Amino acid sequence: MGRQCRLHPVFFDVVIYIHIPYCRSFCTYCDFYSVVPNCGYGRFTNAVCAETLARAEEIRASVSPSSGCPGTVNTLYIGGGTPSVLPVEEIGRIVAACRAALADPCRPGRQVPFDEFTVEVNPDDIVRKGHEYVETLLGLGVDRVSMGVQSMDDRVLRWMNRRHDVRTARQAYRILRESGVGNISIDLIFGYDICSIVAADGMHPSIADPYGHWSGMLEKALDISGDGSLPQHVSAYQLSVEEGSALAALVADGVYAEAAEDVCAGQYAELCRMLGEAGYSHYEISNFALPGYEAKHNSAYWRHFPYVGIGPAAHSFSVPGIGTPANGAVCRRGSESGADAGDTACGQCLRSWNVPDVDAYIIAALSGSLDSIRESETLTPAQFREEEIMLGLRTSRGVAASLLQSDTLSARNMEKLLRTGSLVPAGGVLPGQPGANHESRLRIPESRFFVSDDIISELL
Repeated sequence: MGRQCRLHPVFFDVVIYIHIPYCRSFCTYCDFYSVVPNCGYGRFTNAVCAETLARAEEIRASVSPSSGCPGTVNTLYIGGGTPSVLPVEEIGRIVAACRAALADPCRPGRQVPFDEFTVEVNPDDIVRKGHEYVETLLGLGVDRVSMGVQSMDDRVLRWMNRRHDVRTARQAYRILRESGVGNISIDLIFGYDICSIVAADGMHPSIADPYGHWSGMLEKALDISGDGSLPQHVSAYQLSVEEGSALAALVADGVYAEAAEDVCAGQYAELCRMLGEAGYSHYEISNFALPGYEAKHNSAYWRHFPYVGIGPAAHSFSVPGIGTPANGAVCRRGSESGADAGDTACGQCLRSWNVPDVDAYIIAALSGSLDSIRESETLTPAQFREEEIMLGLRTSRGVAASLLQSDTLSARNMEKLLRTGSLVPAGGVLPGQPGANHESRLRIPESRFFVSDDIISELL
């Protein structure tokens, strides 16, 4: 009988995020950690590879086939920042390090294919680098591309300080398609006052209509291909004023006026209507997918699965006894059923992160002193439960009713929210009704997604 490999079972739960902190310019609204590159990328890539290999055992955290957990997750996501500023050779080195960290010690030479491998790109980079760049990415295993379009109005793109215009976005989309990318996600931003933007752009505000403009912009986004075919996935985020961003300074100086709440709500309602009519599933508050194209990587976050973040400012989520199938299985089982986190190892789940300092990160990773730039916190059972509720209720899948019933106040508010229609059954029956069981799930209906924060706060 061959020896059993305890380190690396047959099935995998591997969720890896690589943070590339570089941007050639900063968007007006952005407060993410990013820096303008001032030299080559070689030392940064060396640092990412070093961290990846140093954390190989953590990355290999797995759930065994005997755990009873349905399905597996095996994803790699390279985000930022702007990953597409990196030469493709540097991306290739990072991917090689990830594959080396996943190498099966029981099966030398066997490569683990990713179920989903996403890279974020800027339209300007794709147009400048062309088909060969994209085809090389595909050769590395990339099968999903997320492109930051943000708007299909050149005035808005200028105001956002984006590096591309509408023509470039369309051209980049065509290059992706022609190069063989079969799963393209585009990012859009809503919730801005077009009147305020065009005024700042030197145009008369009266020519702008916040509702009509948004509908027309959405029509153009859905036809970004120019041939009537739809992007497989759309992510749409509400513009928010974040402390330290250029937008916060514009608001403070009175140059930009935030959109009224009813304008934001109206734009979101139009987004839901138009994408629903186009055939998209609204599976998460900000995310829409054609059937079969839901993002596996991001869905793992929302289902509270463990993940490993590599790079400066990257976050990770893990459980005690990394590499021990039993603990991973406990965490998965708690997340699946909505069991009280206090009854599982998830009451001791660890959230950790690298400090947002690329220079310090490179020095620490290359010198083998990662602990000097890593910080962490252990989640209490109450914190874990709150995260479970907040993440689950962002999705159409919802949360287990038993999770809400585990607290007296939550249970009382759950009943009230069910009566008012702010919670509805998620593909099942109401708790307490004939046919209900421990797996009965509740969700926020799409019509109330826009006020989800208020609803969720009543359940925490």
